[in-house]
Amino acid sequence: MSVSFHAVRRQPATGHSTAFHATAVHSVAPPAPVTASLPEHLSLLRDPGTIQRFARNETIFHEGDPARHILQILSGTVRLCRHTPDGRRHVAEFVMAGDLCGVFGGTAQSFTAEAVTGVGVMLHPRAQFDRMAECDPAFRAKVLSHLSTHLLSVQMHSFVLGCQNAKERLASFILRLAERTGATRSGRLELAMGRQDIADHLGLTVETICRAITALRNERVLDVPNTHQLVLRNVDALSDLAGAASLN
Repeated sequence: MSVSFHAVRRQPATGHSTAFHATAVHSVAPPAPVTASLPEHLSLLRDPGTIQRFARNETIFHEGDPARHILQILSGTVRLCRHTPDGRRHVAEFVMAGDLCGVFGGTAQSFTAEAVTGVGVMLHPRAQFDRMAECDPAFRAKVLSHLSTHLLSVQMHSFVLGCQNAKERLASFILRLAERTGATRSGRLELAMGRQDIADHLGLTVETICRAITALRNERVLDVPNTHQLVLRNVDALSDLAGAASLN
């Protein structure tokens, strides 16, 4: 689960107007059990949640926009990124269905969020979210767990960028994505993001990403049926590569 950021904006990343749909959803229910998940707790918020849908490459919010909502990703994949004045881009994180996307402290977005695929999100008013965190200890504990998981993810990504070579970075990315999506069990990983997105996430060029994928395929670690699908033939080898830098 990942922490990201939100304020609604209707401008697509491509610069062309794109229609979206919004639906008010009301939910009033008794308090959630202690074992409830964070999304289950969110379903008990008394204020209306609003479902919005964004097309591929549409901008959901920009860095610096006001942070008035917590977003719950219902479907699709979102990239959180920053752009430098000279046009370079860093993709900080990919947020997927089941994740939360929003500032829990602070007033403005730290990243720009763009839809990698078609995306559906539920917007929860930030004020209502904050009140529930103050009044419900179980909900507050879930939020703290969520933030702790995000912090660990940030620390691991810093390690990947700082200590691993290109092939190790790619192995770490594939393994983490497979664990998040359950592909370690099925052996088939669907890639919502393209090679350029992966390159910008791992601090590499798209040519280096393509060479690293080819190397892993030649080593029979994975197969590449198409550009948006990987077959994991040797998860143990991926794990060894992902942990190689930490063992040196």
